[in-house]
Amino acid sequence: MAMLREAFTWVNTMLGKAKNAIQGTYHGISDQHVPRYLAEFGSRFNRRFDLPAMIPRLGYIAACILPMPERPLRLAEPSG
Repeated sequence: MAMLREAFTWVNTMLGKAKNAIQGTYHGISDQHVPRYLAEFGSRFNRRFDLPAMIPRLGYIAACILPMPERPLRLAEPSG
């Protein structure tokens, strides 16, 4: 029973951290963009322990990715 309680405490903590991170970053959250907000939080959370590698990684990604107009980006959003 204690192990189950510990697991639920961890889940509750993670949900609270995700909620606070999203609300602190985005002041107007729409249901349409929630999957992207959660994906960004997951990415930040997963990379938080490797801080020295963040800047070189960002530079590498910025150098490798092509510019993309807004229209193709909008096509990736769910319609509704």
